[in-house]
Amino acid sequence: MAEIENLQKRPLASLSWPLETLVLVQKLLLAMGGLLNMFSWTGHPFVDGGLAALLLYSEKTRPEELTQEDIEKAIKFASELYARKDWSSSYLHALLFPNSGLLMANPSMAKKRTPENIAKNLESLLNEKEDPNAPICEICGRRHSRSKPVYRSEFPLIGSGGVPNYFPSGKEGANICSHCLFLVQFLPLILYRLRRLLLIHTYPPELMLELHREALKDVRLTKLVSSGRGYQRPENFLFTLLTEVTIKTEREELWENASITLYYFTNPNRERPKMMIIHVPSSVTRFVAHAARHDLSGWKRIVAMGWKKGSDEKSSPNEVYLKLLNGESILPYFINVAKRRTNASWDLLSFYCTEVLGLDEKALEFIKEVGDRIVETLKELPDNKLSARVRELERAEKLYQFEAFFVNLEKLRQRLGLKDPLLTFDEFARVLTIYGEDLEISWRTVRNLLLFRIYEKLHDRLAKIEASEEAEFYGAGEEVEE
Repeated sequence: MAEIENLQKRPLASLSWPLETLVLVQKLLLAMGGLLNMFSWTGHPFVDGGLAALLLYSEKTRPEELTQEDIEKAIKFASELYARKDWSSSYLHALLFPNSGLLMANPSMAKKRTPENIAKNLESLLNEKEDPNAPICEICGRRHSRSKPVYRSEFPLIGSGGVPNYFPSGKEGANICSHCLFLVQFLPLILYRLRRLLLIHTYPPELMLELHREALKDVRLTKLVSSGRGYQRPENFLFTLLTEVTIKTEREELWENASITLYYFTNPNRERPKMMIIHVPSSVTRFVAHAARHDLSGWKRIVAMGWKKGSDEKSSPNEVYLKLLNGESILPYFINVAKRRTNASWDLLSFYCTEVLGLDEKALEFIKEVGDRIVETLKELPDNKLSARVRELERAEKLYQFEAFFVNLEKLRQRLGLKDPLLTFDEFARVLTIYGEDLEISWRTVRNLLLFRIYEKLHDRLAKIEASEEAEFYGAGEEVEE
């Protein structure tokens, strides 16, 4: 039995047996409930999406765990949905498989469109014999492609028969095998229907199952395509899902080197196809996972800073999400200058700086130490002067203003009789260039880190000063009765 299990796990391409022997062995394993790795992850988003649908429906996690019974049940489930007018006309035909004869989405097939006929088409496709003279499949590289051309009506976004120069060598249709094409027919079950259709493709593939589990759950519950909770922006929905999935799953390795790409597309009947590809850097994925696990409230406050007044989280852009995806710094969102407080823990700030910004840990510790020296100086001041000194750093928008803050603070230390200098010349030079040679970026990064440390240590006192100043301001405006 162990030998059979090992055989099931090996890809067909790795077996050097004659084709006739492979066919016989495959039939034997099918009879025993296995599929001889009939399906495997390919790296192609649409094919992998279909495979994810099969696995989620069968409640399996690996392709080699699928059985013939699983496939038959999935075919029956999908065929019953695809035969419904709301699926066939407004979804399959309108957005994904225009005029598909395979799924009978072509409006002219309405009278013959039954679950039984659609199931028969899918079963025939799965059991279609290979042509050994046909080219190898361009997607999986494991089987020979179909002799019959494959167009966009059966496989999204690959061109139509009327545009032969789209395909390699001017060929009519793509070189795709029956198994890959079979898998793509299950893609509709796990897509999220926002303004367009959303597919989240990941490595490792197990993460894709977690991120699309909700879509299939919605389909099974309502018999309708998942609306993705009504989200209209794919990145907003993704970050929400990432946060929730991280909390639910305990597998740290899922996020270690995770790669996530969003495919936001339509493949309509009459209009031009549309596609937006959004890649999520691995460092960002690790950061969001770390934030959700170790400082969820801090992460929520950071995200809240990214909304504009009156924004709707499902349809409005969030500056934090967009900056993370575009490789821009979100360091300013770790602090709330108006309330003079930090939005997250130093641990989360440190993780972001080292993992996403690429700041050296020793450099970060140095900035932390400088921040502590500044706090040591500021805490000696009376309330009115403390607030003014902090405001000087908050309002530093030019490099000379940032430099002046340190010069004035050094003079203050001397007047207070503090023993050691705030910074040596070399240390000050290091402060200015600690985040690269671009001074304009570097000093602003350091300023935000220093403000974080000041707020972290002195927030309570600064808050009391703020409250006292407000009381004095409003009190001064009161009318006095004679």
